[in-house]
Amino acid sequence: MAWDAAAWAVALFTALGLRYEFELDAEDAFGIAQLIAVAVVAQVLIGVALQVYRGRHCIGSIENIVDTAASIALSGFVVFVANVVSIAEWIPRSVAIIGTPIMLLIAVGSRIGVGLHRARRSLPDHSTAQRVIIFGAGIGGQQLSWSMLTDPEARYLPVAFLDDDPQRRGLRVSGVGVHGTSADIAEVAARTRAVLLAITGHHVDGAAIHELSRAAADVGLEVKVVAPLAESLRPVPAALLIPSQAGSAADGGRAVPPRPAPVESRAKRFVDVTLSLTALVVLLPAFVVIPLVLVVTGGEVLYRAKRVGLGGEIFTMFKFTTMVPGEGGPRLTRAGDPRITPFGRWLRMTKLNELPQLVNVLRGEMSLVGPRPEDPRYAALYSAEQRKVLAVRPGLISLAFLRFGDEEAYIERADPADIESYYLNELLPEKLAIELRYVRTWTLRGDFRILARTVKHLLL
Repeated sequence: MAWDAAAWAVALFTALGLRYEFELDAEDAFGIAQLIAVAVVAQVLIGVALQVYRGRHCIGSIENIVDTAASIALSGFVVFVANVVSIAEWIPRSVAIIGTPIMLLIAVGSRIGVGLHRARRSLPDHSTAQRVIIFGAGIGGQQLSWSMLTDPEARYLPVAFLDDDPQRRGLRVSGVGVHGTSADIAEVAARTRAVLLAITGHHVDGAAIHELSRAAADVGLEVKVVAPLAESLRPVPAALLIPSQAGSAADGGRAVPPRPAPVESRAKRFVDVTLSLTALVVLLPAFVVIPLVLVVTGGEVLYRAKRVGLGGEIFTMFKFTTMVPGEGGPRLTRAGDPRITPFGRWLRMTKLNELPQLVNVLRGEMSLVGPRPEDPRYAALYSAEQRKVLAVRPGLISLAFLRFGDEEAYIERADPADIESYYLNELLPEKLAIELRYVRTWTLRGDFRILARTVKHLLL
């Protein structure tokens, strides 16, 4: 966080210097100081919201670089807007436009450097390892090479690739190059002092393996075959993902029905990504102001809840925090729950606490429209019929919301003696009946209608 703050200062000052050929006066210094302050605050808030500074991904990894670049791009947009709307325009608007790529270069470049340095330091000592030739420089061979290089026990060391695909000639993977084809086994084995041939690739059939094994045996190489991933992993029965108290042998243990057709699924996904990205840009001020208020009031910014998603898989759903940290009590809440903070109550009333789920939509864990994701403890009680709601991605908004509206207020009006019992025995079955109707009758046009009706419901 401190490094990125300093990097923003360097990037914006450099951009201003380039703009004025480094002929700056006191007024320029005051203006750039204010803009740097905006950039640092925006970077911290957006970085915290995107978990850039929580160690979610290894420094220098693709995921870490993507999250960092996203936070910098959004922060750069905030800086540009702040400069444009200021009464006395602090510095030329081009400074934010020039400074953001400089910041990206500093932040991303430094993370890549740190990642490479750590990767090299963590490599084990392969001085006593068996030297291995890998046949197949495709994805399987590349993964095998990396696994060998990072194996803490350092049992194998890849020294060469062989591949009959002419397009892979000259390819290097983790410093190991493709040295020839299957016809070069003897020459490569002698030159690299290899003792083992590892055969990878789903396209290598039995006849090819026989020929490779015979050629390897002629030069004294031991031969091992790497099984395809599909053969290495055994699927967990779907019924075990979401245990059921009710079920029958008639459904064959199936937890969820087949998923929607590929064309329909791709169209829905395209709409999800397009609209959620648009919403993130339009609602950017809310993503800056709300975390700032939550930080100032001493609370956590994001609440992470385990939910059941597509096919019964568990994922982490994001919300803005609305409750006092560390408070116990039931998982369900009602409108007058004392654990809800005053600001959290307003967030829930306006549904702004749900905005971070746009990130879940972009990550493919949720859809804009679909059945609301349920707590695993309650989803474990679904009947075989009710589990069919898991055939589609859960939604940020749902058809059931239009029926029940604010669920907390609905529970408050019912005023049950036992909230959890009321929810499981009365409210949840009604909700699931509506969600099942959505699953059975889904259309893209229907999603747009639900979106429109939800917007109208929230604004009117």
